[in-house]
Amino acid sequence: MELTVNQMSVSLSGQAILHNVSAKIQSGEFVGIIGPNGSGKTTFLKSLRGLCPIQSGKVILNGHNIKQLTDKQMARQVAYMQQNINLNFGYTAKEIVLTARYPYLKWWQNETSRDEAMVEQVMKDVGIWSLRHRAVNELSGGERQRVFLAKALAQDTELLLLDEPTAALDLVYADEIFRQGRAYCEQGKGICIVVHDLELAAKFCTRLLLFSKGQLVADGTPQEVLTAAHLKEAFQLAAVVYEDPYFKQQRIFVFPKGVTSIEPYRTEAPLPKDISIALRQHEYENI
Repeated sequence: MELTVNQMSVSLSGQAILHNVSAKIQSGEFVGIIGPNGSGKTTFLKSLRGLCPIQSGKVILNGHNIKQLTDKQMARQVAYMQQNINLNFGYTAKEIVLTARYPYLKWWQNETSRDEAMVEQVMKDVGIWSLRHRAVNELSGGERQRVFLAKALAQDTELLLLDEPTAALDLVYADEIFRQGRAYCEQGKGICIVVHDLELAAKFCTRLLLFSKGQLVADGTPQEVLTAAHLKEAFQLAAVVYEDPYFKQQRIFVFPKGVTSIEPYRTEAPLPKDISIALRQHEYENI
């Protein structure tokens, strides 16, 4: 799978949302879409699925312009999980997940044993098999979120587009969803996921796309994208990004607005070298 975005610009209701965005996403990549609210993350994700009109530029999926693909052709290659889903009908969790198999069925066909087995597996993967007979509108927000994540997975596409799938989940489930997503990518799928938790993104994503004011301002590994300079540019905040010496992952410490000295944060315990250097650099840059 290869998806290429060439100089894409998108406007909604007469307002420019994305400006000349270019990126490439391939099989095996777990791509985190990060940035402040209103930076264009969700619009970018929707545009990849063909749900937002593109004013200029192209989105090419496996050699084909997505404007030329039918809905069924897109549905067999790309699964999209939107941010907010409201249901007032009493469909069960399993019935909702089973709808993901419709792109592969003729209009007269019912689900096969293979479809049933796939739905069962993905529902077990995200921990909701025990809820299969429950009405979705009776589930909690977090449980409902996992139902629609399972639906996206059951579509069995090469590319998954997930818009904040862990927003309503407890920490343990959020971590597990990212862990499972990374495992799917290691099996050959590609995932683009909008995420607000930067440390979670750094922990599991193989690549990050940082948006600010409708522009892609950084594209690279978490170590390349999550820097104090990039966070200051995109989020307008002062922060220190450092490597956790115990668990070998990136951590972010955000300074309160207006703080220009590290003195209130000094401790008697010796700091790891990279943290000490980052703190001194912050103090130097803000004085």
